[in-house]
Amino acid sequence: MRITLKQLTIFEAVARSGQVARAAEMVNLSAPATSMALSELEKQLDARLFERVGNRLRLNSQGSLLLPLATEALQKFDQIEHLFSSPEAEFSGTLNVSASSTIGNFMLAKSAVAFCQQYTRAQVDLDIDNTQGVIKSILEFRSEIGFIEGQCLDSRIKVEAWHKDRLLIFCHPAHPLAGKHVSPKSLQGQSWVMREEGSGTRDYFINAANALDMQPVERFIFRTPDAIKQAVKQGAGLAVLSELTLEKEINRKELGIIEVDGLLLERQFYRIHHKSRKSTPLCDKFVGFCSNTL
Repeated sequence: MRITLKQLTIFEAVARSGQVARAAEMVNLSAPATSMALSELEKQLDARLFERVGNRLRLNSQGSLLLPLATEALQKFDQIEHLFSSPEAEFSGTLNVSASSTIGNFMLAKSAVAFCQQYTRAQVDLDIDNTQGVIKSILEFRSEIGFIEGQCLDSRIKVEAWHKDRLLIFCHPAHPLAGKHVSPKSLQGQSWVMREEGSGTRDYFINAANALDMQPVERFIFRTPDAIKQAVKQGAGLAVLSELTLEKEINRKELGIIEVDGLLLERQFYRIHHKSRKSTPLCDKFVGFCSNTL
């Protein structure tokens, strides 16, 4: 048995009007075609739906059971049509985004909220991980778009330059090197609080430090900027993080900055997506929104 929307539309029109001829006008069909569709519906349901009283048709008990269900089904269909024919339809649904720690916490979280406030039918599901975790999410098709701080060399992924960022070396404000401009050699042997393996911040800094023979000694490893900042405030050693994560503490003089001769810590952020996955209109709109607001 397969009931059609056309049959339900005709049934509802007959039930509301009480006459086949008037119902036919309502649905823009001939009276014979309307009567035939109604008969076919009763045949498929194996049930009479109307009783004839004079020149009118009145719902019987079976028809009275069907009417609210038919009305609800037709309303749902109207909602579907409206949803996918409205100007904002292509910006509806859920967008799965992955971002590495600094980008996710200090850039995209705010953008995701602002985007969903403007496009109320959209939802941005933001997963925050380190760079390698974001790459894995893209490769496994769990996220449509990713934003990373480190390098991605996988040939299956398209990598595009996005925003730029600057890393800062910082320490406890009472540390002897706080606020000073020093040579790379003066940092040799210093203890460091570092991000975990797979972090773009970690990889970028270690490569830059090794190029200047700074020989950073790794003493503590934490996954989040907040944990690293707290450890440094307790005197655990030096650390390096994006300036995006340090603005509040620097303004409050809770941390000291160290400048190092010849150490350039400006890095590129990247936007990535799987080459075999076509970008949706919702994803394109979100990427454009972030570019214009960040």
